[in-house]
Amino acid sequence: MADKEQTNDQIDRRTRYTSHALIEIRKWRFWPFGVTSGVLLDMSVDGFKLEFTSEYTCKTLDRLWITLPLGPLGIIAPMRLSLPVEVRWFDSRRFRIGGVYLGLTSDQKVVVQKVVKSLKERGLDKV
Repeated sequence: MADKEQTNDQIDRRTRYTSHALIEIRKWRFWPFGVTSGVLLDMSVDGFKLEFTSEYTCKTLDRLWITLPLGPLGIIAPMRLSLPVEVRWFDSRRFRIGGVYLGLTSDQKVVVQKVVKSLKERGLDKV
């Protein structure tokens, strides 16, 4: 009997929640130049999907930093969350990327869980 191949449709993913939060994307964490804006389209405890607000080019496996302001999500402290991410796919027609978080600290993981919980409680759609 042949082994069953797993397709992208069969990959088990964590539940993702819709968001429309504005975020900053940058190549280097503390470099003040070259900051690009984007809209966080959805998020889970493992990864995200975002759309750039202007033309942007990147490729799979690029490493970036995303910064998400937390106040609009009802999270008082910290004020923002900066996360190292790795691009898993890039849509050059719609300037969208999907990615995963890299090497999060335990504190960052807790805040990501709070963000996902906030998105879930706000009743935004699951993806």
